[in-house]
Amino acid sequence: MRSLRACRGTTRRSRCSVARSHRLATMSLGTMSLAAASVGLTACTGHEHSASPPRGPATSAADATAAALTQVPADSAAAPAVPLHIDSTKDAPCNETQGWDTAAQQGGGAMTTAPLYLVRAGRHDCYDRVVFDLNGGEEAGYSAEYVPIVRADGSGRAVPVEGQAALQVVIRAPILGADTQGHQPGRQPPRVGADLVSTTGWDTLTGVKFAGTFEGQTTVAVGVREQRPFRVWVRSEPSYRHVVIDIAH
Repeated sequence: MRSLRACRGTTRRSRCSVARSHRLATMSLGTMSLAAASVGLTACTGHEHSASPPRGPATSAADATAAALTQVPADSAAAPAVPLHIDSTKDAPCNETQGWDTAAQQGGGAMTTAPLYLVRAGRHDCYDRVVFDLNGGEEAGYSAEYVPIVRADGSGRAVPVEGQAALQVVIRAPILGADTQGHQPGRQPPRVGADLVSTTGWDTLTGVKFAGTFEGQTTVAVGVREQRPFRVWVRSEPSYRHVVIDIAH
């Protein structure tokens, strides 16, 4: 009441105006603080994505898992260490690919229970790259070979993939959702034939599709515009393992 009477007085109008301005400024600062907090929360909950463009809403639990394979899971603190895009001189000859060939490549038979949680793809002046990220640093075998048609592991179902040639890649680890680590309870493996990354308009890579997981290992169909030389190499870290396939242009 005392403040109200003061505001009615002619001689004290300027003081009331100052008080009202102070309250408005305080409200504005509070609103700005809430907005900033909201932006901060959004930034903290973001995920690093693969080279594929954002997908639309998943239509099933299996499609949701396929989308999750293009993201770093929430419980993975470190970002993937193998780069997708490599800086190079555009006019330099691709000497790095000269020793590659199209023969099948094997990386041993060691099995791991660490899940294949992320599949990524990237482009280089001389080759296209596919990276398979495992949520564990222990040894995991692999194989990669050109085949007439990729067959789903377990069912033997044909898994067509775009391109004139197909690499059948086997990673000796379960796919996310078929593992026993329990990082994402209730997660289901993607449906056979689901796209794992988008490669529209790329030089060599024409598609990457899930081709099943069975008895602790996972098969992926990698489409190529034609049979091109490739290499496979592995990078290990204490908590992660990366199987990398580079396919020459």
